[in-house]
Parts: sequence; structure tokens; C-alpha cells
Amino acid sequence: MTLVTSKMVKVSFDLEVGLHKEIRKRAIDKGITMKAYIVELIEKGKRLEEAEDIE
Repeated sequence: MTLVTSKMVKVSFDLEVGLHKEIRKRAIDKGITMKAYIVELIEKGKRLEEAEDIE
């Protein structure tokens, strides 16, 4: 079995305090890191855009 690993890049951006708190709370509620939650949101948005392109 071959493991495929993706190359990663570091991204940094500024968030408003309220948005940061909301993301942090939702990540905690899901029991995951903020990074993992933000990646989930980006991937979900990407899938939605791809679905819109199909229609």
C-alpha cells in the first residue's frame, strides 16, 4: 500500500475578533482544531462552487 501525502503551504490572514471567536467556538464544539475547521469550511465551499458549475 502506498501512502499519498499532499504538500502543504502555510497561510496567514487576519480575522475580525468576532469571526475568530465564532470559528473557535464551532471548532471546539466539533472537537477539532481551528485549522481543521477552517479547512472543512474551505473544502465545503469548494464543493458547493463545483456543484453550481455543474448546474
